[in-house]
Amino acid sequence: MSWIKYPLRIIDSILVDRREYEHGTFDPRKSIEWKKSLGFNAEHFSLPVKGPVDEAEKQLKEFLKLLPEYLAVAREENFRVFIYINVHWHDVSALNKHPDWYQVDYEGKVIDNVYGRGLMPCVNTPWRQESIKLIKKIAEYKPDGIFLDGPVFHRKGCYCKYCRRLFEEKYEPPMPRKGDLDNPRHLLLVEFQQDSMASYMRDAYNAVKEVDESIAIYLNGETLRPNWATGRENRKLVKYQDLVGAEGGFEYFELIQTPIFKPGMTAKLLEAQAPEKPRVIFNAAKHSPWNKEPTTPEEILLRCLETIANGAFYWVGVTYRDLEMEETLKEVNKWVKENEDAFFGTRDASRVGLYWSQLTANLYGGEVPVSDFTGQTIRFVRDYMKSFVGAYEVLMRSHIPFKVVCDYNQLRDLDLVVLPNVAHLTDEESEALRRFVEKGGLLIASFETSLYDIGKRLKDFKIADLLGIKYLGIEDYGYYENYFTYRAEWYPCYTYVIKTELTTAEALGVLSENTRGYYQPLKLTEYPSITINKYRRGQALYFCGNFFQTYTTFKFAKYLKVFNTLLDKLEFKKQILLENAPSSLEVTLRKKNNKLYIHLINFTSDLKRPIEYIAPLRNIEITLPHVRARNARRLIDSSGIKIDVDDYTIIRLEEIRAYEVIEVEL
Repeated sequence: MSWIKYPLRIIDSILVDRREYEHGTFDPRKSIEWKKSLGFNAEHFSLPVKGPVDEAEKQLKEFLKLLPEYLAVAREENFRVFIYINVHWHDVSALNKHPDWYQVDYEGKVIDNVYGRGLMPCVNTPWRQESIKLIKKIAEYKPDGIFLDGPVFHRKGCYCKYCRRLFEEKYEPPMPRKGDLDNPRHLLLVEFQQDSMASYMRDAYNAVKEVDESIAIYLNGETLRPNWATGRENRKLVKYQDLVGAEGGFEYFELIQTPIFKPGMTAKLLEAQAPEKPRVIFNAAKHSPWNKEPTTPEEILLRCLETIANGAFYWVGVTYRDLEMEETLKEVNKWVKENEDAFFGTRDASRVGLYWSQLTANLYGGEVPVSDFTGQTIRFVRDYMKSFVGAYEVLMRSHIPFKVVCDYNQLRDLDLVVLPNVAHLTDEESEALRRFVEKGGLLIASFETSLYDIGKRLKDFKIADLLGIKYLGIEDYGYYENYFTYRAEWYPCYTYVIKTELTTAEALGVLSENTRGYYQPLKLTEYPSITINKYRRGQALYFCGNFFQTYTTFKFAKYLKVFNTLLDKLEFKKQILLENAPSSLEVTLRKKNNKLYIHLINFTSDLKRPIEYIAPLRNIEITLPHVRARNARRLIDSSGIKIDVDDYTIIRLEEIRAYEVIEVEL
């Protein structure tokens, strides 16, 4: 199945196809020719859509009659087809026919408000066998692949009789209420639902492979967020998939609330979780959830660029035709087709790791962003997500290439690891971090990192010796006018502070007392604001409060400055330096054989979302301090590049528009 390792440019125009089908104008050859004319070489394809159960069954029969002709045309056109199967939504009318198939909430009520009105099937009910039969039946038509949209657990379910019986057989009663993160048994429910999902996917995978080993199968996986709500754990599901994918480019409602880098963040996560599998980021070409409101060409362009700059394939969901957007899709598809070697089969070449702890996300608390599956944003007082996203943005805006790491075994080959409020560290993780620093590694931590153990706050940090401090307490400083100092300069204070006592660390500044107001007299305390500790050959720096979460909220300019000043204090050697470049120019580094690829994504825009204008950047200077290049060339715009090579390499670019890739031959 080597074809899935070659660059897939995947379109999903199911709603467009369906409208044509309903009007009697759908033509398989014309449909595929249009998709190819945009530059795509693969698709997710289906015609059945949501509707009453009798209508859905009728649609499926009609679809299966059409499918052989469609697949025959696709083979002629050398166009890959994944059949889309919806395994997460049924119309409420299905409840009369199969009353025990659907998810139930803690009170025993069937959950019937999915997408406002609908049901979610449960993988532990008899629906499981029926859906596997359907998957196998589709496989017998010999498509290139099958994509499962779902299954997924509802944020309030499932407490059906089948789930209760299976859970209690394995863990004994009672079954905890979903979302009660303080309940020590909640982690058992998370594990149970993750295992239920993996078991279902194993059966679906085996059913397809029994028909034909060459048919690829994958499902709609989890983005970077707490996964207790959905039960999807990518690391458990990966062994039963030929590709992995997640909705990194689905952005909802007020787009300004969603990080512009969400597709790239998701691609980095999937690479950490499944480095050997092809990775797909699903990018919606709409302003979700409005299917007839195409997003701007600039928005969909940036979503695709974020994806390929981080080593993943993109999927673009076109729900409504828009000529400007289609021209943009042609352009980005052309870039990828002409530079396949540069975009795929590469690996992340950065030496900085941003640590993602799924355990912390699921136990400590963190916002679960809105999606089609959750239906709404789920918020908690404690919020690991805001710390992680803040650290991501600080690194990105500091022009520091980095990777997401999700396992202590991935610390190898890193120079620096950042722990943004990683509250739950296992004993194995703690020991691995000690080994990393004692061998010369640099560590940056913040707030309640290592202060928790299975939901309970500890009396001291698990890595207190590594940080060189002792925990004394926590205080809510809120949004009052408070400060901390560093080098005798004032900085807006963290909204939560951690009071510590030095053991072996050095204080780099102190906290002010909580004024609980504005324009109040300021009084400094003896409590450190930032500490640094030498540990064997390495160093550990600690922010005594929620530095990264506070940055997410307020975007303090001085936070970026102090972060980079502290990197100098740690004697951190940057892999790449950018001059005359705003913080809205993102850089990623990828490598393949003897070639280094520098991806530059320009977010400099019209200060709104959806973005409608990207401002060109001029006279950018890139220095690779530790690289002697044999040659370098631009892959997108071949004009305006100058190279100087001595003991290091300097590359000068006259202009960057939305995107550039520089291929550096080492």
